[in-house]
Amino acid sequence: MRRKWEPAGAAYLFLLPALAVYALWVLLPMGQSLYYSLFAWSGVGEHKTYVGLANFRALVQDAVFWQALGHNAILLIMSLLLQLPLAFLLAVVFTRGLRGEGLFRTVSFAPMVMPTVAIAVLWTFIYAPLEAHGLLNSALAAWGGEGWTHGWLGESDPDLSLWAVIVTVCWRYVGFHLVLFTAGIQTIPEELHEAARLDGATEGQVLRYVTIPLLARVATISATLSLVGSLKYFDIIYVMTRGDGPYPHATELVATYMYKLAFDQQRMGYGSAVAVALFGISLAVAIAFSAGMARRAEASVGG
Repeated sequence: MRRKWEPAGAAYLFLLPALAVYALWVLLPMGQSLYYSLFAWSGVGEHKTYVGLANFRALVQDAVFWQALGHNAILLIMSLLLQLPLAFLLAVVFTRGLRGEGLFRTVSFAPMVMPTVAIAVLWTFIYAPLEAHGLLNSALAAWGGEGWTHGWLGESDPDLSLWAVIVTVCWRYVGFHLVLFTAGIQTIPEELHEAARLDGATEGQVLRYVTIPLLARVATISATLSLVGSLKYFDIIYVMTRGDGPYPHATELVATYMYKLAFDQQRMGYGSAVAVALFGISLAVAIAFSAGMARRAEASVGG
């Protein structure tokens, strides 16, 4: 009996450093956020006023919070509609044995290894007004005249800035999903594709009836990561527009709103309540999505 338990005990022993780091940097801050969400506190000094669930009741009536959550929903939907299909199509192309496909994969993944601030500065320059020699507006002016130019970051249209930053986010993460889909395609035995072709299937039919079904698990992982990431996204939007731009809250996300409340307005208790709400929403959506995809996979296998 002792011999059976010794390997397990050793495994837990080796896991202790990682578990300690996880507890220190993840579990402890989560507990602190939940604790602070029950208080009215400026974040300065030790004086805190216990308010119970008052912060959460105020959050339900907070129009800015719901506006920011709506922006997160738009980012989520567009990430699923843009990032994943584009990454899948690129993965299909880059696994055809084309010349230079390794270079193309590297270039596609390059945005993932670039610093966030560098990406934000780069795209801010691309979206800059014509008088500031913005790359996109300069190209549009050269192509069709100044009437084609726009204030992409909300200088003229507050709704346009949200779509502009969504394009930036999608541009960065396409390469990440490309790697996942490429790895998934490379694990599919080539014999399955050859068998389908010998049965008279066209390349489109091979893709539809062989490749796509066998990538269901990879697609689920990719979609789940995209979904959770879209709900808690912060960095590029904050650097590019601080969630505002020329118009208040035009590109506000829940994470940027939380940061402003806690650190700009020194409403640490209310900002913590926003953080707890964001965690709960992300967890619920991820669980519901994973459960739905699992049921769908079981149904397809049963069918």
